[in-house]
Amino acid sequence: MTEEMKEGARIIDLVDVVEEEKKPPTKVAVVNTSLQEEMIKKVEETAEKVAREMFPAIAERIIREEIEKLKRQ
Repeated sequence: MTEEMKEGARIIDLVDVVEEEKKPPTKVAVVNTSLQEEMIKKVEETAEKVAREMFPAIAERIIREEIEKLKRQ
C-alpha cells in the first residue's frame, strides 16, 4: 500500500470479507463433450499465447530490479 491510511479508515480482515460474501452455489452447465474439449483447447491456446507475450517482459523487469538491488548493496 503506497498511500497512507486515512483517519478513521476501516481495515477489513480477509476473514471478514469471506464471511460477508454469501454467494449462491455455482450452477453447472451441461455441455456436450466435443464442445467442452474445444473450449478447453481454446482456453489453453489463449493462456499459452498470453504467457508467451507477457512472461519475457515480466522476467526482464524482475531481473533488472534484482540487478539494481545487487548494485546498491
